[in-house]
Amino acid sequence: MATKADTVVFQEAEAIRQFTLNQNKRVEAWLADNWERVGLTGPINKSTVSRALSSMPVVKPVADALDVLFGEMRDDPWAWCQPPTQVEDLPRYAPLNWWYKTLRLKDALSWTRFERMPKHPLTDKDRSWVQERLDEWADRLKAACDHFQRDRALVRALEADENPEFQHWHKIDDEWRIGKKPPREAAEKELRRRVGNIGLHGRSEEEIGMAWALADVTITLPDIVEAKLTYSRPRVVSGVSHFSEPIEPWNGQEFEGVEIAEFVYDEPYTTTESYTVKHRVCFYWTGDRYEIEDIEPFAQAKDGAEWRATTAQERDFFMTGIKRKHQTRAELEVTRDAWIDDLWEKLKARQDEREEPSMANLFKPEPTLREKFPEGIPRSYAEVWFNARVEALDEEAAADEQREVARRRMAFMRQLRRRPV
Repeated sequence: MATKADTVVFQEAEAIRQFTLNQNKRVEAWLADNWERVGLTGPINKSTVSRALSSMPVVKPVADALDVLFGEMRDDPWAWCQPPTQVEDLPRYAPLNWWYKTLRLKDALSWTRFERMPKHPLTDKDRSWVQERLDEWADRLKAACDHFQRDRALVRALEADENPEFQHWHKIDDEWRIGKKPPREAAEKELRRRVGNIGLHGRSEEEIGMAWALADVTITLPDIVEAKLTYSRPRVVSGVSHFSEPIEPWNGQEFEGVEIAEFVYDEPYTTTESYTVKHRVCFYWTGDRYEIEDIEPFAQAKDGAEWRATTAQERDFFMTGIKRKHQTRAELEVTRDAWIDDLWEKLKARQDEREEPSMANLFKPEPTLREKFPEGIPRSYAEVWFNARVEALDEEAAADEQREVARRRMAFMRQLRRRPV
């Protein structure tokens, strides 16, 4: 259960309540559609929404989610207050009595006549007049929303120039990497380039002066009823000394590079293994920054100070985190000749060694391989060992392990960064 220390008051409750015309159901619907995206564990019940929008304490994740909603309202207010285009659809937006007051219909239409509109449609003349009032009001509201967005964009552009976003790059072994250079590594080249909001670059002197002026104004959402801005636009600041810079690709529309990562395999109470791996990637320009496309994950691994290409088995291991314990008959048969030849050479190198004494051979030691095969160890002896290994296979365990590897490999591949079509 949440305690007082876990709860907060949502600071923009009044602003959202006014901009949604006190229609909590719209906020409830948004939360029902977006709860996962904003970090909630599920949809929020009506009573919690009501508490939050009444400026009563709610748990912080709910307040954080409503902050996201408020941000979306400010990013595109028209999407939240766009009225219907036809008179017949007015009740879907707000109660008829709200419309009667907002459109000031009492000048030519009685309330009793207007409230009967759903069951008894207006005459053509009355409908045309109401439609005209609706269109005029909607045009003013749209203009206010557009003006709000332009003013807010100017302030955000000024803020972006004052606190710009950068991508950092460094080049090692003739390969570009994104991010600051790791400590204790020598880079051939380091640089940073601005990305994100283009700021006021290319804006007129008047727009720059207005941005400076608006930065000192609290820009609140438009007044829906009055269809106008809720703040006064200030006087343009003249003679400002402003700096901005272009945002553009510095190395073409795309280029290849690498990412370096650490892979750690931890088997509890047994072993921990660490590997340094290299991924091949492509950096591509999206208009305001370079994004990353995965080309070849785990392309190389580091042995000491040297990089080497990884094997298919190693890539499966890195992708899935599964260290294979079983092999199938087909996998063994592929390596049959090489495995037998390798064992044969090892046996010939150890043909004079005698087994360690045990309770089974304490009084009658096993003969050495030279004693067993005075004319030389035949290759068939190594083949016997291979066949024994094949017979000892657990085919079901190997197949189950392969299926799990395939599932995890698929899950890994689905998470790769891909370039949009």
